[in-house]
Amino acid sequence: MEVHLPSTIRKMNKEIVLNIIKDMGPISRTEIAKHSGITKATVSDIVKSLIEEKLIFDEKEDADVSKRGTKLHFSKNAAYGIAVDLGGTTIHFGQFNLAGECLAERTVATYDLESSQAFLEQMAADMEAFIRGSGLDPQRLSFISIATPGIVDPASGVVIEGSPNLPGWNNIGLAQFFTDKFHVPVAIENDVRASLIGEMYAGALRHLNSAVLIGIGTGLGSAVLIDGKVIRGANNAAGEIGYMLFQTNQLYDPSAKGHFETICSGSGLEAAAYALFQRKISAKELFILAAQGNLQAKYVIDRFEDHLAMGILNIVAVLNPEKIVLMGGVTKSISLDRIKEKVGLHTSGVTALSIEISNMQHHSALQGIAILELNQAFPSLQFMKDKQIY
Repeated sequence: MEVHLPSTIRKMNKEIVLNIIKDMGPISRTEIAKHSGITKATVSDIVKSLIEEKLIFDEKEDADVSKRGTKLHFSKNAAYGIAVDLGGTTIHFGQFNLAGECLAERTVATYDLESSQAFLEQMAADMEAFIRGSGLDPQRLSFISIATPGIVDPASGVVIEGSPNLPGWNNIGLAQFFTDKFHVPVAIENDVRASLIGEMYAGALRHLNSAVLIGIGTGLGSAVLIDGKVIRGANNAAGEIGYMLFQTNQLYDPSAKGHFETICSGSGLEAAAYALFQRKISAKELFILAAQGNLQAKYVIDRFEDHLAMGILNIVAVLNPEKIVLMGGVTKSISLDRIKEKVGLHTSGVTALSIEISNMQHHSALQGIAILELNQAFPSLQFMKDKQIY
């Protein structure tokens, strides 16, 4: 017998049942009723509806709602999405199912193209090739999510102020372009903020309510979690620490805009190395030269470490986080012990915090941006229900 309930209660019960099956399945109808407190009759009615929607399936194809001993499974592979981590040197693509699991990855070098239109067309072509190569049905593509450098408006899907490492990356209708191409919902988010959410979901920040992620790659940025809420700011520009200043004279020097990023980023380190040695030297090579005792390289690296420690201390003074996680290509070379030592000189029992390097690295951005879009495209599915990520 079909159970009739007010629509709001039925919707709530349906979400509860679906997420129990997602998180605890395979599970029987009787077990769902026990865990949820929902009557067995209502559970059976909801299960029938979810099977018809292909969000779950019964392990016995001929099972009917009266066979409460059979196990129900979440149809995590009924649909999938493409997540993209767009960086200044590399672009990472990932395929994710409805459970937020990564099915496959592909990495390409960031395109050396003159226009944003050509760049977007090449991204779309690589996405199509990625889908074809996976063997997954293109008709089951249900969402696309893109983590990009710069200040973005997630609501409109527009990159407002982008990275100088990407061509013409200002006022780009990123979401609309890929919606028109693939005819599925598209979400965009700042890359470091996406990484923060990835770390909250599967990494170093899983059980924390206040933390900061600092991305040190081609550029420099941060993302903030305070009291269980991801902070975006009035115009989605919270965390743009690359604009921090450290000396009075910089206040009156227009060329000092973005000073922190010029000192503490891969591109900034490479520019400093070129000025010193008159040849192209990677950030990694600069760290090696410093470790070998080259005084010029050591000066640049010492300045990098000092500014990073000061930036962390400024963040600690304002936000009082439990932990700071560092990620990005440059973090593979830094001396974490020296950073901790310098920060420790100016923290107390009240402001003491943990500082560590991400184990997930670029996977955190892929994971985070996938979870963000799953929350939007499939609002009945719950991920990190104790956190406010939008």
